[in-house]
Amino acid sequence: MNFQNLDKAYKRSRRAMIVLGGAVALLLGTNALMAAKLYSQSNQVVLVPSTVSDGMVARGAVDKRYVEAVAMDAAYAMYNSSPETVRYGRATLERLAGPAERAGILAKFDKITDDVVERKISTVFFPRKIEHNFERYEVVVEGDLATYLETTQITREDRRILIKFKPQAGSIRLASIGLIKEDE
Repeated sequence: MNFQNLDKAYKRSRRAMIVLGGAVALLLGTNALMAAKLYSQSNQVVLVPSTVSDGMVARGAVDKRYVEAVAMDAAYAMYNSSPETVRYGRATLERLAGPAERAGILAKFDKITDDVVERKISTVFFPRKIEHNFERYEVVVEGDLATYLETTQITREDRRILIKFKPQAGSIRLASIGLIKEDE
């Protein structure tokens, strides 16, 4: 090998090392910026698992645990929301609602979540008490609804939620969900 070929190979390898070093420096810089962004931002995620298990409504007999689980799942889906969990809540209500009532329930949900997404808030429902009226297929869930802006609690209000069901195909389906006013 002569000196000129050796010199060319050395210059090519040197340029390749400089390009590689620049790429490594760029990657390290972007990783440092992402780490700084993650460190400086605050996230609060409320994870609420679905608790509905199999249950039946046969010959007018209602499985109390199943109805309570469906009622709590509906209340959590409607009132536990943040901009990141809107799709999950909507899918849950869509799964629980009866076919005839689905559009109305989802319209009510969309109205609530439009406000949540627009203001970038999170709402969390904390149940305290459940009352049943199995003859009318109704459940009243009493609790507190807290509103958060990032990790700061803004409000906490008492809420009574009336959840109505409708028997359908050996089971029950969500017929309506809404707040009970103080004067009712």
